[in-house]
Amino acid sequence: MFFRTLICQARYRWGVTLLLFLAMTSLVTLYVYLRNTARFSNRSMQLIMKNLGHNMLVLPEDANPLDVYLCSDDPVLFSDRVTHNLAAHTELASRYYVSVLQKRVSVEGHEILLTGIEPVERSDETEEKGNMVKPLRKGQSRLGSSSAKILNVGKGEKIEILNRVFDVVEVLLQKGTEDDYRLYVPLGECQELLGCGGRINAILAFQCLSHGETLEEVEEYQQRTLSKAQPGFTSISRQSIAEGRYQARKTTQESLHYLLALVFTITIIVIAVTGLQEVSERRHEIGVYAALGAGYPYIISLFLSKILALAVFSSVVGFALGSRLAVSLNSSFLVVKTRSVQTFWGDLPSVMGLACCVALFAMIPPILQLLRLDPNEILTEE
Repeated sequence: MFFRTLICQARYRWGVTLLLFLAMTSLVTLYVYLRNTARFSNRSMQLIMKNLGHNMLVLPEDANPLDVYLCSDDPVLFSDRVTHNLAAHTELASRYYVSVLQKRVSVEGHEILLTGIEPVERSDETEEKGNMVKPLRKGQSRLGSSSAKILNVGKGEKIEILNRVFDVVEVLLQKGTEDDYRLYVPLGECQELLGCGGRINAILAFQCLSHGETLEEVEEYQQRTLSKAQPGFTSISRQSIAEGRYQARKTTQESLHYLLALVFTITIIVIAVTGLQEVSERRHEIGVYAALGAGYPYIISLFLSKILALAVFSSVVGFALGSRLAVSLNSSFLVVKTRSVQTFWGDLPSVMGLACCVALFAMIPPILQLLRLDPNEILTEE
């Protein structure tokens, strides 16, 4: 009887029901589209900042950073096991580690920066983003743009370095930094060439923003946890990249919060106004129900059941439409080189729950108006 009455009411007021369904579906569609767009825009901007290079240098506390920046002849060396130890501490705010050993050497009469590299993964890193520095196999080398030019060597050719021949597997694009003058080789072979077995002079890392609300909080957390994980070492942040990445995330998050607040406000107003209008139009029907012995809980449940059913149905349709729009409209221009823009079906339950909560909250004014109606007065009017 209850569901039959509910269906009859929806059919009788089919115009209002349809408009309410379309309004809620449109707003859920907008909500899902905005959230997914912000999600992938945030990922894109952070990826752009990440591709600028590592934003953190990890060194012994007694080391002089200038020895690394200028590639001096007498840097402080330390064990390459330190990098693996840091990678084992997943509580650190840094990841994408690279062990580095560098030295100025002469190749064919030209001075270049011989750089041994070994990326070290953390256990919680995924293939989706990956390390900015790709590993080199034994016998392979990678040239900066200026090194390739002054040595007149290209991809697929060979080059001799300190009496050892390497295959050039890649020539990097020009960066306008000292990296253009580097010649990268595997760390183990670089250690053999320079007689520094098991030693490095720097660790590159990338500071993430998942351990604090502000960049200052992340910096403090990193220094505190690093002193516990690897006593005697300190981290030096490249603030231009760290600040840029922080501002990129903050921009997308703040704009999303205001937009979603606006969507919620519009949704509540639409449902509340429609509910108030429906209560006003059905006041005589409500009086008849009351005269027949139906209590306010029964009458209120009719309104709430109807709006909840519409909320569930419109959230499913809106989720599908919003996700489809996010995929089709964003895939063509977002700079995402990791996961492609896609539909996150795991978000559907939370969207449905949120739509139901918003619908129930918006029905508070109509329910209060309904409770104020006097059935005796309504029937007397009739």
